[in-house]
Amino acid sequence: MEQEISNPAISDILNEQRLKNIVYPARLFRTRLNEEFLRANRTRRPFLFIKVYSHQYDFFGWGRPSRIVEKTWRISVLTMFSHLRFIDVLGYLTDESGIGIILLNSDMNTLESIRKEILHKLNDAGLIQALRHKPKSPIFQAYIYTGLQEKDNLEMDEALKKFNSTNGSFFSLERLNLDHIWQHPHKIKYRHAIKRLVDVSCSSLALIVLSPILLFCAAAVKISDHKGPVIFKQTRVGRNGKLFTMYKFRSMYVDAEERKKELMAQNETGGKTFKMKNDPRIYPFGHVLRKFSLDELPQLINIIKGDMSIVGPRPPIPSEVAEYEPWHRMRLSVTPGLTCIWQVSGRSNISFEGQMRLDNDYIRRDGKLGDDFKLILKTFKVVFKGEGAY
Repeated sequence: MEQEISNPAISDILNEQRLKNIVYPARLFRTRLNEEFLRANRTRRPFLFIKVYSHQYDFFGWGRPSRIVEKTWRISVLTMFSHLRFIDVLGYLTDESGIGIILLNSDMNTLESIRKEILHKLNDAGLIQALRHKPKSPIFQAYIYTGLQEKDNLEMDEALKKFNSTNGSFFSLERLNLDHIWQHPHKIKYRHAIKRLVDVSCSSLALIVLSPILLFCAAAVKISDHKGPVIFKQTRVGRNGKLFTMYKFRSMYVDAEERKKELMAQNETGGKTFKMKNDPRIYPFGHVLRKFSLDELPQLINIIKGDMSIVGPRPPIPSEVAEYEPWHRMRLSVTPGLTCIWQVSGRSNISFEGQMRLDNDYIRRDGKLGDDFKLILKTFKVVFKGEGAY
């Protein structure tokens, strides 16, 4: 088993505690974390992933490191370790800066119980005065994963904010996302930087080259239905659930959203998204815009802003995301895009579940630029044919 390089502060605590738990090497610990992530999707039982940094007390914010600061840190960490059960998982973090803990079948109540015990022990040790100055960084970075439908997680967001407002000295708590688990090698991180450079340069060039088409589309939209705006702005869900405003040429009548409820029974995707071939809310020229994806051209601005990429899963609307199953949300772990696998594999003719699987398949490819280039070429071919768009 590989040896891990750890700060002596962590090593001393591990030896002092004499834990019965195996301390996994970083690679195996990452594998276990991924396994628990997938298991929670099936069992719907929450777990906590907690990072303990060995250098934490060095920048607590209480001035220079002192015996009081170090002792406070040690008591806090030892208290955390005392809550480990034989079913829990302990291992080194990939960046070799500390230890990771997976507390199975645990939630915010578990963290609150640990916090109260830490306070009690600090009080007994006469160190409670050290907490009068709020630390710059919490002692523990904690992540919670429930495996529940997204609408249940959205209800939990307010509870997370409340928890963080009262536990700032000990925990920073947020929802666990896929990119907290999947650790890309450095060369892939460079790919992401290159991809961003390609996105900005190509989108800027496209706006200039396509400006005559953009002006024509804008004029045609205004003439076709002068009552509404040329650009349709809609809130979409981006990477890790971040909301942003997406731009499109308006292809529907201004009362489209109000009429949607009347048409839900005719949804042809069999899932959370709404699509129908002969949608009466689309005005005549709007069908042309959609057939050749001209309505999507204003999203070049979203790409330049960083909300989107050229290639990536299409950004959903919040009401769709609220109905997501846990494995559906995996597609939100990357920046959304103009085109992806299912856009070149049948477009709207593919069922909702099929779209989700194809998007997740793209994520597993680790953002290879060669694959992105192939998808862009296929997109041109599909757009010119106009198949599967409605």
